[in-house]
Amino acid sequence: MELFIMKVNKEQFRRMKRNEFVRTAIEYVDTGVVITDPELPDNPIVYANEGFEKLTGYTSEEILGFNCRFLQGEDTDPGTIAQLRDAINKENKVKIEIKNYRKNGQYFWNELQIYPVHIESENQTYFVGVQQDITKRKEAEERSEHYLDEVKRLSTPIVPIDRNVSIVPLVGKIDEERIELLLHNVSSHIQKSGDEFLILDLSGVSHFTSELHKGVYQLHQLIKLMGAELRITGIRPDFVLEGIQADFSLSSVKSFPSVKHALKNIDDSSSIN
Repeated sequence: MELFIMKVNKEQFRRMKRNEFVRTAIEYVDTGVVITDPELPDNPIVYANEGFEKLTGYTSEEILGFNCRFLQGEDTDPGTIAQLRDAINKENKVKIEIKNYRKNGQYFWNELQIYPVHIESENQTYFVGVQQDITKRKEAEERSEHYLDEVKRLSTPIVPIDRNVSIVPLVGKIDEERIELLLHNVSSHIQKSGDEFLILDLSGVSHFTSELHKGVYQLHQLIKLMGAELRITGIRPDFVLEGIQADFSLSSVKSFPSVKHALKNIDDSSSIN
């Protein structure tokens, strides 16, 4: 990454440290702080506090005169960079979460807040950047998202049990979100596996609703279009009654008392063919 280096002499740096504005800014924060001067080419850093040095591993002497983009790396989101650049160009306050990199190459998630501050005595606007390491929080969020994805996957499990047969054992309450997930997962599975039969086991469903009946009907149509066949097991009388009330006919779908009976039917059909 190319960096523009602006010569900032030590006397200018000392003046910035003595500046009442700098002292006030640092007084109210306990995290990393940098100050940049947009009046200079490439908006270079003219001051960095000890918090910034500890956060990034760079000393003030190493970064004076550089634009803050040296903290960016290959995994820094271009959209976030564009958002930051736009706010600076318009002299707007902005708060973003951006993936930055320390001097040793280690990444960290940076909660960055940029404040344009106008100094009347100097008739000039500076940018104050306040940084906080939120890596632990972001990693916890990513783990939570992974767990949620895993829970969703397990809510509509597809279990291959033979060369061309898979079972979907549904358990608990089936809502519209789980039905949408089921349709998506089954479509992807059949496309990849080439299964000829899918057994939908409803014996673990806690309550049969019109949404479930509609979902089963949609699943039947989807599987049929993909050249496979649906078998349903574990149907109770209330499922049939709900289907009548919802006016969805599943008369063309073969149903069986148990998975064992459905598998026997598939084996018999294969033997005949």
